[in-house]
Amino acid sequence: MTSVIGIGWERPIGGGDWKGIGGDRWHWRLGLIAGLAACGVAAAGLEELELDEAMTVSTTFGGSASKGKLVRLVYPQGEGFEKVLVVVYADAAGGEVWDFKGEPMPANDIFAVRSTDGGATWSKPVNLSGTAGEFSAECDHDGLEETPPRPYWGHSQKPNIFSLGKNVLVSWVDHYVPTGVQRTVRYPDVGLVEVPYAATYVARSTDGGMTWSAAERLTDGYRDAKQDVNRGSSAGWMITWQEDPQGLQPGEAEGPGEGGSGAKVSKGTDIWGTSLPTAAFLAGESFPEPRRLTDNFTQMGSGSNEGYEYGQHGASRANLGLMGGMAILAYEETKGLEGLDIGKYVRYHVFSAFDDSMPDATGGAGWIISRPDENARRVRFVQQGTPGPQSGIRFLIFFKQGLYDQGGPSDIVVRRGIGGFLPEHLDPPVAENPTTREAAFGNSYGLNVSSSAGLGAISGEDDLEDALAHRAIMIGDFIAMGYSWTPDWAVARFTDLEHYDFFVRRSFDGGATWDEPRNMTAFPDSTVNAKEPRIVKTAPSPDPDEPHDPSVFFVAWGTELNQYEHQAEAPLPLDLFITRTADLGETYSPPVAFAAAPEVAEFESQIRSTADGSEFYMVWQSTVDGFTTTDFRAGVAVDPTQNPDINGDGVVDGADLAELIGAWGVCPKKGVPCRADLDGSGVVDGTDLSILIGAWTSP
Repeated sequence: MTSVIGIGWERPIGGGDWKGIGGDRWHWRLGLIAGLAACGVAAAGLEELELDEAMTVSTTFGGSASKGKLVRLVYPQGEGFEKVLVVVYADAAGGEVWDFKGEPMPANDIFAVRSTDGGATWSKPVNLSGTAGEFSAECDHDGLEETPPRPYWGHSQKPNIFSLGKNVLVSWVDHYVPTGVQRTVRYPDVGLVEVPYAATYVARSTDGGMTWSAAERLTDGYRDAKQDVNRGSSAGWMITWQEDPQGLQPGEAEGPGEGGSGAKVSKGTDIWGTSLPTAAFLAGESFPEPRRLTDNFTQMGSGSNEGYEYGQHGASRANLGLMGGMAILAYEETKGLEGLDIGKYVRYHVFSAFDDSMPDATGGAGWIISRPDENARRVRFVQQGTPGPQSGIRFLIFFKQGLYDQGGPSDIVVRRGIGGFLPEHLDPPVAENPTTREAAFGNSYGLNVSSSAGLGAISGEDDLEDALAHRAIMIGDFIAMGYSWTPDWAVARFTDLEHYDFFVRRSFDGGATWDEPRNMTAFPDSTVNAKEPRIVKTAPSPDPDEPHDPSVFFVAWGTELNQYEHQAEAPLPLDLFITRTADLGETYSPPVAFAAAPEVAEFESQIRSTADGSEFYMVWQSTVDGFTTTDFRAGVAVDPTQNPDINGDGVVDGADLAELIGAWGVCPKKGVPCRADLDGSGVVDGTDLSILIGAWTSP
């Protein structure tokens, strides 16, 4: 028996193997759920989270749902306001295709569903892509000469969604590209399996998701598209993506993923984009011809690269922001030093998105904002239109940086933009016009927010610890940043003797100083990792009857069994948890498992809420027996001292009485949240019993 932050934790009888998929695994999960549910309850009077019943929204039931995304729309309608939830997801809708490993899978289309009653009911799915029954290429699925090529059906991947008012834009990449110039790529490591290049597509709605435009193809398949991002602002809409001239590169899966994410690219891979002003978007005009935003294509290749666009560098995994008509673009780029120095830089651009009023000052090169002698990747940023009133902060840009190549340990490094978005606004500062490696050696170290050695630590000061999965929100001068962290990278990845927890730390002065990291998960055993964390703030509403509470935000995370990486066992997804703060992270509600079912793998959550954070909504993926759905659940924050309906079934009766008696005594009792502490005293006693009897509703 061990106990961490007041959580009782029971190991399976006889020690057990927590990697199994049988009864011991479910025993372990029950301990996880009960333990996390007890977190934070000791502070009397904290709000608790009550959840509605979960439901499946991917009702096409293709059984291969993935990458569900959720937005909440609020816009004027008649004399009031329409409040709409829109979910998009990919799901099986066609014949068999295969990935770069040669593994078969059903061809997916992109679907959208809509709810106008807070998720109680949903519309029928609308197919946005409609290509899973079409093909533009026949390819070799197994690399054997005696087997004829097969149709590679239109296969749509990973929808991305952005909304503004009643306008919604969805983007994705799809392998149906009937242009006549679509190329294919072969993978010699898996027997010369062949896959066609993908193109970038978009669809839009200008009426809150009631109707959708036809899918619009933006690229022609001459280069392989991946990693699309879309954003909107008052000025218009923009999409970016990367195009690899030699096709998707599988990578080595050295990080926590499985490879094939687009992180590994060929030389000459560039970031592309296109943008459309608001008036043209609303009029249904097509997006303009895409333009190359980076400068990596410098020549046509020769030798093994003959016939392909080529260069010294390759850009990947871009992030995009829009501030009115100004675009912010950041991405990772290979160093191109032929083994003399490995890893990547983080590069950054600022330019006008819809006209030529502020061209890219770097001419496509981008400013290097990482340390050029280290490996930087996974760049993210948050920005705001109104500067922090005390600090003047406009944006925060942060990324992984370390001494090692892909998959190695790293820290989370931060630079903040004070008063603007150009290099001269960055703090800690970078060199003047750092477009080249030589100039970027003048960059200072950024603030190291994840190192146990402190904010001023340099990479490698502690060369065992590792941080990843970084997230942040910004509200005026306030910043909350989260990341997963382990004290020993190698032990966590190659054994189950160490693991990753999720930490949150805060700044109240625009990122100049930070409080101590707070462990949100504190798993008392090393056989579980935190994964896919989320930090989600509330968004203002145009409805005056829905006031905004910026002090509320949500923190969510997934869990997985920690598998031995050298045994090629993928981590096993477990359950998903959420907690809420109403005081900028001073206190949190007891975490609840919003997705927890026996023998079901649950992952990829998305969170949205009302403007005051009193109601919240979640989508995620659930897999059981190889069948995957996109699921939804709504929840509300309640004051436990005012809710004698302890079990939340709508009546106060004997079931609530039984729960109260079962929780009798000092809170928290092992594994039992103190929902029965009706007066918030920290003890379940006769006073709580009197409150319950006084509210009795059953005959």
